[in-house]
Amino acid sequence: MNPSELFERWAPDQGAWSSWVKPVLFACGTADAAADEEWRAARDRVRGRFVPPRAGDTALVFDLAGPEGLATALECAAHGYRPVPLFNSSLGIGALVANGPMRAGLEQGLEELAAARLAADATPAFVLDARRMKGDAKPKAFDNRWLVFPQDFPSANALSARGIRRVILVQDSDTRPQSDLAHVLLRWQRAGLEILALNLASGANTPVEIRVATPTWFRALFYRLLATTRLRRNSAGGFGTIVPEVAAAGTGFA
Repeated sequence: MNPSELFERWAPDQGAWSSWVKPVLFACGTADAAADEEWRAARDRVRGRFVPPRAGDTALVFDLAGPEGLATALECAAHGYRPVPLFNSSLGIGALVANGPMRAGLEQGLEELAAARLAADATPAFVLDARRMKGDAKPKAFDNRWLVFPQDFPSANALSARGIRRVILVQDSDTRPQSDLAHVLLRWQRAGLEILALNLASGANTPVEIRVATPTWFRALFYRLLATTRLRRNSAGGFGTIVPEVAAAGTGFA
């Protein structure tokens, strides 16, 4: 299946949330055998770990490490949730963020996605990678770290118009959101959406309501520019390119 066809399966023309599916990882080509194996291992690790509430007025946001978020979202598809991949980062040799297993999951998860027979307006399950800002951008490394902005998600008004009244953030270490995601959740909360969180590592089964703290540079005019200062965009619009090597004299690049 070519990248365009694969993208269309995850972001159907009539889908209520298709406008937010990021195309970058779909365009990167197929994953290798090691990535396929890691995807299958992640699929086994998450099986039965999270059971969502009945689909309807509660959206999900998965901020789990690597392919585990996508695998968990696919499990939720059987409960009526539409996985919405937001991976805005590419593949690359020596990449700081290993995206291969997620790319493999986008292919191998198609059968599960199709079996769910989701309606065009099925409740969304947004999928991030909790490792998106991890890694040290040393010279010659492929820096594909990335982050999210409020524009990467539907507004609170758009969610409310589709009947969404609350959001559950699912993580694996804490109930507090990462700082970039806090910019999104705080706007939703201030607009009247209830924000709950579940820390899977704690063994808890019931999400708890949280009050999202105001992140640094919240609503700052130049927030997007400030946030991406040390990140590297590629020509496809996503994140991912080689870190240049500084010349010995310190006056240019090698």
